[in-house]
Amino acid sequence: MRPEEILERLKEQFGDVIREGEVRDKTVHLLADGARNFEVCRAIREMGFDFLSCLTGVDWKDHFEVVYNVCSLQHSTKLHLRATTSHDDPRLHSVASLWATANWHEREAWDLLGIRFEGHPDHRRILLPEDWVGHPLRKDYVDEGRYIQFTPYGESKKAASREAHAADTKHEAGAKGGAAAAPAEDAAQE
Repeated sequence: MRPEEILERLKEQFGDVIREGEVRDKTVHLLADGARNFEVCRAIREMGFDFLSCLTGVDWKDHFEVVYNVCSLQHSTKLHLRATTSHDDPRLHSVASLWATANWHEREAWDLLGIRFEGHPDHRRILLPEDWVGHPLRKDYVDEGRYIQFTPYGESKKAASREAHAADTKHEAGAKGGAAAAPAEDAAQE
């Protein structure tokens, strides 16, 4: 199936849910209403788009978008879907049951942007501690002055190595510069 056929089929099936659609190169680009993201994604999966390579979120200040990059090895085509959701209560249905790779990607979008994925099998933070307040990639995020404690793993070894290197460099410079500096000082005194 050609990319143009895929686009037309999705437009026919979902009508106004597909707000924008176009084909560029061999990639179908869609903007869809997030309220029906699962239905659109299921149709895409049934068309042979069997590999979700990336799922991420974008904060546009007045709304969020979840971006799905999906490939079809069968059709040699890519699909780029953007599903919108509100900024006040960002929720979409999880697609982890369609593509296993969505599991961690959705957790990351939840952790960093606060986009909730209804029906997710393990909806918890993935990068930040569970007691972290807020979602740091949101444009309205305010840092409360709480930082993760830096762990100086290997810092003492690095510092000792730098000190040893500095001492060696100083010793070498002194050995070379010391012998050459004496005649220059004698010449200046004459």
